[in-house]
Amino acid sequence: MSPYSGLGSTHTALVNRLETGLIKDYELSQIHEYEISKNPLTRLWRRWFSGPKSVRNMARGSDIVHVTDQEQAGLIPKTGNTVVTIHDLFHLFPSKRNDVQIGDAKISGIRKKDLARIREGISRAKLLICVSKDTQQECEMRFPGIETVWIPHAIDTEAYAVVTERPDWFVDGVNLLVIGSEEARKRVDFAVKVCSELDVTLHKIGAESSPQSKQELCALAKDLGCNLNWVGRLESSEMITALQHADALLFPSIAEGFGLPPLEAYAAGTVALVADAPAHNEIPLEHHILPVNDVGAWRDAISNLKDETSIVRKRAAEFSVERWAERHKSAYDSLF
Repeated sequence: MSPYSGLGSTHTALVNRLETGLIKDYELSQIHEYEISKNPLTRLWRRWFSGPKSVRNMARGSDIVHVTDQEQAGLIPKTGNTVVTIHDLFHLFPSKRNDVQIGDAKISGIRKKDLARIREGISRAKLLICVSKDTQQECEMRFPGIETVWIPHAIDTEAYAVVTERPDWFVDGVNLLVIGSEEARKRVDFAVKVCSELDVTLHKIGAESSPQSKQELCALAKDLGCNLNWVGRLESSEMITALQHADALLFPSIAEGFGLPPLEAYAAGTVALVADAPAHNEIPLEHHILPVNDVGAWRDAISNLKDETSIVRKRAAEFSVERWAERHKSAYDSLF
């Protein structure tokens, strides 16, 4: 598993929690990691040949092999107690939601073979750990006969309770956040439309997908009269500070494997307004889940924001690291 991939933080969290003994009765014996190469041939060599061989050798001295990202499922050996964490199946089984393509519809012949190897690897697993109930249901449909378990991501609530100072880039009045790239499924443009007739400032957090996509979004905001502040990428501590002091997080995405930002907002004591789409609609309180395309409903929710610090932090506490560890122990125990 690559620590540099988009899902690398999940991998790193599991490694750290095993190393510190958080998952009772289980300890880390070996790790297979590799940096993602810019050379596609090197990537394929590691995924198809050298990686599987290395994992096979490691498996001989381990009770469990846990692959922390479905994209690396081709590493799964043919025998032994094998586990794959499934974050989503977007690329393995592309679809459309709200007229937006989810997963790549057009792929190369090599990528088709790569995806076939990934599906074969998942089919060899003894257990699939799914980070959302929606993904769990799809896994049970796509890979019948393989045991599944729901283990949502965890959050360190104490890290989000530290005392911080208001970011100097916040303005007087209502400060709203939208987090994510300009990828179509994230629908940052919808957040811009929602805020276009409100006296609010929308702060866009996250690296730009491309210079062109940034230019297009900024042009849309200007045309619609949305007060958009492009913040860009933030460090973890800066993100916590922004979430703590924001009036709300807008999360209009229509497809997520889990959707961590709403949970982060809750841990910081801030309301998250979330589109009613899987799987991120599994996290928020019911009155924070809004119709996907109803601009009016979103504007009404923003206009009626109130302090809900206590109840949202209580909800975030249900996703504690300790509970996550207990669920992993139970999952591992089920293999024996």
